[in-house]
Amino acid sequence: QLERAAAPRGRGQASSRGAVRHRAPVLCVARLQPTMDDAAGLPDYRGMEILSPMVRGSCLPLRLCCLQYGAGLVYSGVTIDRSILECVRVENAEFGCVDYINREEGKVIYSTCAQERERLIFQLGTCDAGLATRAALHVCRDVRGIDINMGCTAPFSTSGGMGAELLEKPEVVADILKSLRRELPAETALSCKIRMLPTVAQTCDFMQLCERSGANAVAVHMRTPAEDRNKGQPAHWDAAAQLCSAVNIPVIANGDFLSRSHIAEFWERLGASTCGENAAAPAALMVARGALWNPSIFSRQEQVPFDDVVRNYIRTAARVNNIFFNTKWALREMVSQNEQKPASLNFAGLQGAALRRFRNKVDNLPNMSECCKLFGVD
Repeated sequence: QLERAAAPRGRGQASSRGAVRHRAPVLCVARLQPTMDDAAGLPDYRGMEILSPMVRGSCLPLRLCCLQYGAGLVYSGVTIDRSILECVRVENAEFGCVDYINREEGKVIYSTCAQERERLIFQLGTCDAGLATRAALHVCRDVRGIDINMGCTAPFSTSGGMGAELLEKPEVVADILKSLRRELPAETALSCKIRMLPTVAQTCDFMQLCERSGANAVAVHMRTPAEDRNKGQPAHWDAAAQLCSAVNIPVIANGDFLSRSHIAEFWERLGASTCGENAAAPAALMVARGALWNPSIFSRQEQVPFDDVVRNYIRTAARVNNIFFNTKWALREMVSQNEQKPASLNFAGLQGAALRRFRNKVDNLPNMSECCKLFGVD
């Protein structure tokens, strides 16, 4: 059997596979967010709420769940250019997926499916225009757009000159984006996700460079590479208007959207850039941890019971045959204790010692069958 890789750490990694299959309902993508501009072939970002790229987090089951609850677009976790180029594309009819499998090791490095095709942005880690173009052309038939990671601070990315290191290499960024825009199909969206530079003026200049080089949109994590969310350093929302005014392409704001109330507050406070009426506001927002903890954060209608959300994630992971290592990691995040996490996100209402005991059971789960039993999934 082929082995699935949980998330890219340079050139992919091995992990055990949960082979137990469980029946699950087919998801229907919600139509609660703005629709795509199908005539132009590019996403209409205005008013969208988007799943952020997260290493290990933004894998296929989480992306499908977020789409079901109303996400406008979903980004994959970053995949390194050489890693995807070492893969062969295989249509997995048994699970309805398209798998990109490492030729030598037989690991599935990246997986997608037709359900997300029109709303999926593939994030690429690169620092070379030639490799980036080859990698993007390799996957573009299965995605709506290509995003270049220019904000990741993890060593696997920065040690190779990728991610946040690109913020210091504008000539390399311009070369990558120009090559991609020249070679990719016109209907394939091209974007980049960056962090703020040391000053707002420098960030504006960098965003303008991305626009001139062919980017259709830019997502901004409203912190600098030196700032750490885990140390309580907040996103710089006071700079949003100036950044959005610097370019004529959609700006996607990212940082500190941990609950539905945070999202509602953002729209009320900053609004959304629509039809040129509010150019000093972001066109869309991007959610990371809030969606990992609770994929239904994208629901603009009624609140979804958290237990149902968790069980839906498990069924979706089983349906697409997600590797068990990755499924268990995501579940640990969903049932984690975090002072920034909304108090309502407690599975089965567990708190204190009872929650800690339950989390220990999650840590020790050996396979998908036992996972379903623990969470009460038929």
